[in-house]
Amino acid sequence: MRLKIAASDAAWLVAAGAVAGCGAALLTHWGNPVDGGVSIACFCRDIAGALGLHQIIEFSYLRPEITAIVFGAFASALAQGRFRPTGGSAAIMRFCVGIICSFGVFAFIGCPMRVGLRLAGGDPASIMGLVGLAAGTGMGTLFLRRGFSLGKSAPVAGSNGLLFHAIMAILFILLLVNPAFITQSNERHAPLAAALLAGGAIGVLGQQSKLCFIGGFRNLFLIGDFTLLFGFAATVVSAMIANIFLGQFHWGVHIVGSSDGVWSFVALAVVGIASVFLGGCPFRQLICAAQGDTDAAMSVLGIVIGAAIAYDCGLSFTAGTLDLAGKVAVLGGGAILILIGFLNVRRS
Repeated sequence: MRLKIAASDAAWLVAAGAVAGCGAALLTHWGNPVDGGVSIACFCRDIAGALGLHQIIEFSYLRPEITAIVFGAFASALAQGRFRPTGGSAAIMRFCVGIICSFGVFAFIGCPMRVGLRLAGGDPASIMGLVGLAAGTGMGTLFLRRGFSLGKSAPVAGSNGLLFHAIMAILFILLLVNPAFITQSNERHAPLAAALLAGGAIGVLGQQSKLCFIGGFRNLFLIGDFTLLFGFAATVVSAMIANIFLGQFHWGVHIVGSSDGVWSFVALAVVGIASVFLGGCPFRQLICAAQGDTDAAMSVLGIVIGAAIAYDCGLSFTAGTLDLAGKVAVLGGGAILILIGFLNVRRS
């Protein structure tokens, strides 16, 4: 099958990946989590904790990077005339798939973006996660080939497209005023100015380039186009170079998340399937929500709620192990995704 690569697209993707990788390494150097200077799903977990949706205080912080990414992408979309509020494409199902995606993410501790950052930090456990991610994406594309669809979105009123931005703005205000009902961990976060600058730049370039940490594998399996993989590769390589320069690269199993090869594979396979069904990784969902896609916003909210459930119900990788409940949640979530796949195959 012919590979469809546009040089301009590849250049934008390399630029976006390089900024994301270097930005993540620098934010780690300035205080963000190890191997997770920028991690969309993990930051959603932290926001859930700050709002009291789970009780793990060290994972409770209203991450300003999320707000900055959203408004950076929003500004970029407005400048290009690409802010187009849409909705109506199986929003509740997308919300539920987002929850399942979180179960896989936190059984491994890492969304597709963080898988690359863990590898860039020298964690070999991420390799099996990456293989699982590719395998799950491949399985998801089998459903796409057979006509899988959650339906088409349609234009909606502009106010609908701005509700997600209003939520992000409120969260940022709460971070600044820090009311008593907000739980804020004092551990592992970069200075506010650095977080906003890096997040804004990643948001702008992510929107311009259509960077997606799952789309490269999906397009490769589906149409033989590996253009989007340039963004993933650039993120890993740039983060690795920056980590070496900053003294943050340490080859060997890290304590960030699961080092169990089998469950790393299974958990990220579930994330891969879920991301294909949603139309992109958590980062891509955030960018699409910033562009006015209310269905993508529902996916992001599902990831937030899924993170809260994972930590409240003991489904996440903690204390060096993934408990039986977490394994059941991953396998059960995977089974539900397969069922959703079969139920939403639309043959001509």
